Amino acid sequence: MITFIHNNISKLFYLSVFVVIFLGWKNKEYSNLTPESGAGYWLGIIGGTLMLVLLLYPLRKKVRFLNIFGKIKYWFKLHMLFGVLGPVAILFHANFSLGSTNSNVAFFSMVIVASSGLVGRYFYAKIHHGLYGRKANLKELRESLKESKSKLGNHFTLTKKIVSKIKSSERLLLRNRNIVVATLLWPLIFIRTQLTKRSLRKILNKTFLNASGERGWDKKMARSLSREANSEIQSYIDGLYKMYGFRIFENLFSLWHLFHLPLFFALVITGIVHVIVVHSY
Repeated sequence: MITFIHNNISKLFYLSVFVVIFLGWKNKEYSNLTPESGAGYWLGIIGGTLMLVLLLYPLRKKVRFLNIFGKIKYWFKLHMLFGVLGPVAILFHANFSLGSTNSNVAFFSMVIVASSGLVGRYFYAKIHHGLYGRKANLKELRESLKESKSKLGNHFTLTKKIVSKIKSSERLLLRNRNIVVATLLWPLIFIRTQLTKRSLRKILNKTFLNASGERGWDKKMARSLSREANSEIQSYIDGLYKMYGFRIFENLFSLWHLFHLPLFFALVITGIVHVIVVHSY
């Protein structure tokens, strides 16, 4: 329930940010914002400060005495929040327009880092229990998958065709492949998994509708039972796919870290140069 609330709040927040950006861009000719003075200038100061504050999160992870300033998950929440609000403030500071060469370099550096942050957020959520939860591990996923499999057939009899497709998915998704090969095959595996789930839905619907005459069910009951059975099977197939993707996302997240931090420091340098140049003339 808590995860559900967090997910919906997160979606609402990003939707609100998108609306604000869209309205700002649409009305940029009437906003009278200018980077050199007034509200536009101070938005640049605020945005730049928020971007600098982002450095506190990696420091909190590495420096022990900072533990007294709160749990790391709260620092991470601020990191995510400021990582969005900072670039938004800079967009309004620039009034959604390009300027001099040094300001353009700083602007596009920010765009690259912000985009990188969103990609990292996606990878992070795939290997943790929710966006702000602890890191998952393969042992937990195996236990969850085992529990999901134990539920299969609790409310209906698995036909040979269904069993065959489930076993085919197990062979496909649980095979221990080289991480590079697994990543390259990932798009094809995703398509294959979606097609399998769709095929299983059709088989289940047909199976329950055919059995409705023998069991004395009406169509409404047959569909209800089919949905219940489908939920169990889909949950298991999703668990198999999550097992397959876990190692991939874990690897991608590690690689992302290697690029994101240098990109961020490059942003800090270009931002400082921009501020110095602006205030020198």
